[in-house]
Amino acid sequence: MAERIYRKLEGMTLEYVSGRLEENPKENSIRYEVTVDMDLDFTHFVQMANAYIPDYLGNPVNAIRPELDGLAYHYSYNYLFDAAGKISDNQALFGLFNSPRYYMDQWANGLHLRVRYGKPEFVQVGRKLRVTARKDFRPLDDTSQIEIGDLPVLQFHWALNLLQSDLTVPGLIAPATKVVLMYMDEDFVEVEGEQLFRGTRYINGKQLSFGNIAPKQILTAQ
Repeated sequence: MAERIYRKLEGMTLEYVSGRLEENPKENSIRYEVTVDMDLDFTHFVQMANAYIPDYLGNPVNAIRPELDGLAYHYSYNYLFDAAGKISDNQALFGLFNSPRYYMDQWANGLHLRVRYGKPEFVQVGRKLRVTARKDFRPLDDTSQIEIGDLPVLQFHWALNLLQSDLTVPGLIAPATKVVLMYMDEDFVEVEGEQLFRGTRYINGKQLSFGNIAPKQILTAQ
C-alpha cells in the first residue's frame, strides 16, 4: 500500500467556539462536547486537488472523506456522483459530507479506553462549516469509573481525504486516496509523549475540570 501524502492547505483553518466537559456516572463515562468552525479557501482547494487528481471535482466517481479525529468518525467516503461539475464553493463542497447519517455513534475500543463519538451537528455559517461534536470515554472493562486524569491528549483534526477512481483498471472498484489536505503542518512534534502534526489544535485532557472549556485551554502543537 502506498504511503499517504499529507499536505497543508493554505486557507484551511479550525477555530474553537465553545465546549464543555461532563460526567456520566450511569455509563461510567466522561464526555466532552465542543463546537468549532472549519473553513477552507475554495480556490486553493481546487488548485491543490487538481494537482493530485486532474479535474477532481468533475468526475462523479471520485470521492471525498472528511478526517475529523477528535470530532467525529466518518464511516467511509462519499462519491461526488451528480454533484460533479457543479461544486463551485465551500457550501457545495461541505454538502457532500455534512449529513449526520454518514458518521458513527457506537462504542469502540481504543488503545487505553473505550470511546464513542456522537453524531455531529453541522451548520453553515457564512463560508464556514460549524460542527458541534461529542466524544465519550470509559474504561476498557466498562465497570470502573473513569477519572479526568485518565483522559488523553484531545486532538482536533480537520482534513479532507481526496480519492480517485480509475475505471480503466480491470478489477479496481474502490477509489484510492491520492492526497489528504489539512490545516495542520506536515511535520510532527511531540506532545505529552504523542506525535502530533505541528499546528494541531488540542487540549491536555488531564488538566481539564468539569464544566466549560475555556478558549485558553485550546493549545497548538508546536
